[in-house]
Amino acid sequence: MPRSLDAVVVPTIRPWSLGPAIKLAREADCALVLLCTGERQAAAAARACGPQADRVLVTYLPDSAGQDRHLFRTSRHPETEIEPSCHADIARKRNTALRIARLCGWQSVLFLDDDILDISAAEVRRAAALTARYAVAGFRIGYYPDNSVVCHAHRLAGGAQDVFPGGSAMVIDVAQADSLFPPIYNEDWMFLYDAVRRRSVALAGTLSQLEYDPFANPHRAATEEFGEVIAEGLYWLLDNGQDATDATQQFWREALRRRDELIRRTARKLRDTEDPRAQCALVSLKAARHRLAVISGRSCHSFVRDWQADTEIWRDELVCLPALGDLHDAAKYLNLPDVDRYVTQ
Repeated sequence: MPRSLDAVVVPTIRPWSLGPAIKLAREADCALVLLCTGERQAAAAARACGPQADRVLVTYLPDSAGQDRHLFRTSRHPETEIEPSCHADIARKRNTALRIARLCGWQSVLFLDDDILDISAAEVRRAAALTARYAVAGFRIGYYPDNSVVCHAHRLAGGAQDVFPGGSAMVIDVAQADSLFPPIYNEDWMFLYDAVRRRSVALAGTLSQLEYDPFANPHRAATEEFGEVIAEGLYWLLDNGQDATDATQQFWREALRRRDELIRRTARKLRDTEDPRAQCALVSLKAARHRLAVISGRSCHSFVRDWQADTEIWRDELVCLPALGDLHDAAKYLNLPDVDRYVTQ
């Protein structure tokens, strides 16, 4: 039986750029969930939606930080405690969306970032149909490439750099979506890990996102480094016929060495290029190396163990969620503010 899309979910920090997502949900004739960072953002998002319908939820997560610290080991891990709040914020929003989807009894949900430009209802319908066979139907972001700062530098230096389908635009089969988004950069790669391992991820198409300058703030490269090491390491194992159980402390020490060599090699090549962006890229690479230098094989190993333990806790929670069937009842169950119900237009 053909499968339709139940909802578009946007974990947003840009309420002024929600027009495409709002239009998409209307054209796809599905629910819309806007997960904001605070009350002010949520109020702006609700105004952007115009007159609200029962199938629209605008909310924010006021108490989720404490809840996640209590529930998940990864939220208390020493490496994540020094990471910026933006990584924990996006992970909490995505995990909350998974809870809502279960409570509503949805089958297929589109996760969509607020900087995606050109996705159509027809593309979404084709992706939703793929989830009858696959756990995830993801979109590749061709322009502007959705990569880390180090990967952008690697491309600038002439290196071959692919783009992996991720959380910025993906349709999930809710019944199979029992993985966790941990509070680090590349949280979407971590969520997709089991589906990739089972070869249950389909490519649904190629999209574009808003262009940005990856080298504008060197701190960005530093904050991505721990998540880059973890995700790249786990997927390196998959590429070599292994899995997370093979990620020993010795493996992580070697992964850290490979990462350091990649950054060094990229920097050497950039010093020989005349591209005007090279100097800013070198500054970002220096920040990444400084962060990399304080990551240990032991901390990587302990984080992966915590992530695996958290995933088991998470799966138990999802199984125990009741089937409410109503979007606003789901928000009430999760103690989420139902902003669209009281914001005046």
